[in-house]
Amino acid sequence: LKAFSLFEKDVEYVVIDNKVMIVDEQTGRIMDGRRYSDGLHQAIEAKENVKIEDATQTFATVTLQNYFRMYRKLSGMTGTAITEAGGFWEI
Repeated sequence: LKAFSLFEKDVEYVVIDNKVMIVDEQTGRIMDGRRYSDGLHQAIEAKENVKIEDATQTFATVTLQNYFRMYRKLSGMTGTAITEAGGFWEI
């Protein structure tokens, strides 16, 4: 019922090559490899008459903050690095 009433094709998801692909609500980009949980993705696949894939299972989750805490050193990236490239080579 949720798949039929709340999820709209070409808004929350798209169908490409007979596969349901999730659309990121913030960026509008297709989130390749992501699937809805709790049977919702399979319900949308049934709604769109495409091949129903097996459900995926989440074994563990981690927050981004805790993920980055696993590393001793962190670095960033900037779009203006080219102007400071000589200084970076000295570091």
